[in-house]
Amino acid sequence: MLTDADADADVVMREDAPGERPKVHHAPRGEWSKVIRSLAGVSPLEIVTNDEYCLITCAELRGEFGLAARHPARPEHYIDKVLMKEHLAAAGVRVPRFLPFPDGVPNPETALESIVSRIGLPAVVKPRREANSRGVSILRSDAEMRSWVTEHQGELDWQVEEFLDGTFHHVNGVVTDGTTTPVQAGTYLGPLLDLPSGRRLGGWTIPYGSSLARRAHELNRAVVAALGDQGGFVVHTEFAVTRDDELVVVEVAARAPGALVSELARLHAGLNLEEVNFALQAGLPVPAPRPTGVEAAWVWVPVMPGERYRRTPPTTSERLVHVRKAAQQVHTGASGALGVSALLWSADPDVLAADVEIAAAFEWCAV
Repeated sequence: MLTDADADADVVMREDAPGERPKVHHAPRGEWSKVIRSLAGVSPLEIVTNDEYCLITCAELRGEFGLAARHPARPEHYIDKVLMKEHLAAAGVRVPRFLPFPDGVPNPETALESIVSRIGLPAVVKPRREANSRGVSILRSDAEMRSWVTEHQGELDWQVEEFLDGTFHHVNGVVTDGTTTPVQAGTYLGPLLDLPSGRRLGGWTIPYGSSLARRAHELNRAVVAALGDQGGFVVHTEFAVTRDDELVVVEVAARAPGALVSELARLHAGLNLEEVNFALQAGLPVPAPRPTGVEAAWVWVPVMPGERYRRTPPTTSERLVHVRKAAQQVHTGASGALGVSALLWSADPDVLAADVEIAAAFEWCAV
């Protein structure tokens, strides 16, 4: 495993991933080509990643080493949030109203006038090229907006977009040379923000054959057609359903989803999306998705300063619970950290829904 992060295998790999930790090699990104040549020697070579921050670099490295292109032909369409929304809007796919700052965040008066007139409040500020909700803030008042603009004035690569009032969902598919195969759709427990402040994160599968699942997969096909459907990759699209029952695309990624969504796909559709994403890049065959009759859910529970894991709630669904290192002892950090990962599954959607409600409200961690 190769990284430019100053981290060991326990940080680079997901903590609850099974098996032996691989050896981690550290090098600046500009030296990756040299390190790969040294590590590979005369052995057959493949370059794979599930890190959105590495997609473009790995695509370039595959070209340098004469490997088949197995990422989107234009990966920047799936990474740059402004390019993404411009292409989607041009194709007739509904996206939030948005305002980019190509020349940097302007002075407070200019910025406020533009944002209020074109986007309105509340508004969401996002970096153009980030993932996993990094740098995302919801600004609900003139005062909050003025404070944010003042702090970031002159900075490049920011954009502001419409705040969507609705329910939030995701849909996943496998893209192979122009064909998008539906895998799984899901609903989020709530916004994927504020775990450090104590918010529980999570979600559950949407049953096959439901109206929302069908609409979600149709939306995903339109998204891929607009952003580029050449290559072999997993596509993960996040969308909102507004009060007017309109589907609005919020984010798109040409990689397997994070959290435990890939595990939900394994239980619900018979294939793990992380494994599929690596297999596609390595040119290996991948199984076709198939409905299993199982619904699945995940819940992430934060451990707050001074707390540690204490108990797991009684549930009817089958489950797999991982207590993370942050919660095994008293948490000494200054804010909340991911303390417990819970995976739940059942053939009965009502049983699963009741257990998600229990897991989302239960006191897993305490002083």
